[in-house]
Amino acid sequence: MPTLGQILDACCAALNLSDPAAIQIHRAPALIAAAASLAGQGGPAAEVRSWVETQGRGSYAPPPAPFPLLPTAPVLIWDVGRDAPQGRLYELLAWRYPADHPVTLLSFDDAGAVSGTWHVMLGDLASFIPHPSSFILYLPPLPIAADRRGPEGLHWVVSRLLAPGGCPWDVKQTHQSLRGALLEESHEVLESLDAGDMHGLSEELGDLLINIFAHSEMARQAGIFSIADVFGQVTAKLIRRHPHVFGDLAVDGEGEVLQNWEQIKAAELAEKGRSRPSALDGVPPALPALAAAQKLGKKAARTGFAWPDVASAWAKFHEELGELESAVDSGDTAHAAEELGDLLFIVARLASYLNLDAESALREANAKFRRRFTFIEQSATAGGRPISDLSLDEMLAYWREAKRIPHAPTH
Repeated sequence: MPTLGQILDACCAALNLSDPAAIQIHRAPALIAAAASLAGQGGPAAEVRSWVETQGRGSYAPPPAPFPLLPTAPVLIWDVGRDAPQGRLYELLAWRYPADHPVTLLSFDDAGAVSGTWHVMLGDLASFIPHPSSFILYLPPLPIAADRRGPEGLHWVVSRLLAPGGCPWDVKQTHQSLRGALLEESHEVLESLDAGDMHGLSEELGDLLINIFAHSEMARQAGIFSIADVFGQVTAKLIRRHPHVFGDLAVDGEGEVLQNWEQIKAAELAEKGRSRPSALDGVPPALPALAAAQKLGKKAARTGFAWPDVASAWAKFHEELGELESAVDSGDTAHAAEELGDLLFIVARLASYLNLDAESALREANAKFRRRFTFIEQSATAGGRPISDLSLDEMLAYWREAKRIPHAPTH
């Protein structure tokens, strides 16, 4: 029987590979096993089910992330079984390589000579059934401009835009000038979530990533930090703040998880010589008012400043509603505005007691109102009249009709 070295030498000769030292060589079963062990490592919280199982959306499969592979370098995978292309190995490769990436399969005889060669595209590999029971699979280097399924490709594109000979518009931007784009992309992500548009969500998350990479590349060029620092810091933070997953800390429910999170955050700030004197610190000033109210209330509640039950929250809501009515009746506009603010704040707090997100609920209500009012406009136009010619009764009739129109769920 030929040795592995003899087979690899024959493979390199058949493929005209002049620099074997630059080739990544992996054994197929080891690659598949590595991908299967990326998640589900266990720990004190090992009984916690995955997200997809917890949400009732199906069974869990670990991510087929080919961390051992560098797509921009040539790859040889040996000991590939006949069923591997249709199974986990194909999923592994398709995670990072495009469907039109060329793949070569080679079989060998007992003397170690190449006995068969097949050239296919990766997208066709899943349906390709070679005759030999074992063969070698070769993937040529993926050009960095074609590496579009991993962070390295996006990093290269953004860096190129901000490099000499890059985009005239991009190189004139600053961290401050991109604030609007960051806010806009964040809201478009939320819009996709509210609409239940998962394809749109995928695209909008990509647009958000552009901003993250752009800010990081500007900072790298200025000698402040790089995208590697961003990855390093956030990865270390997640591991550090989840000792019940990555360490040996046992927790009893979500409440202890949040309590530990806050304690770890406080310790991190102390190490940096910083502190948050108030329990309400850490709420961004630019946060939408309703979302800020909900976050402020939750932070205060962690100190014990909260109603004991939902009935008490309801009572406070009715109390604030009565105070608003009295303020309006008094004709004092400033007082009425103050009481309206108090009522809106209580609504945000009440949402927490009902296990609802006030900001998301209001966004969905806005979308529903827009949808139904647009129906009124369209109905008026279809009747040859501008909406301004409709009476209120006619508008309400169309509104009731719009309410009867089925609408796709947003989640």
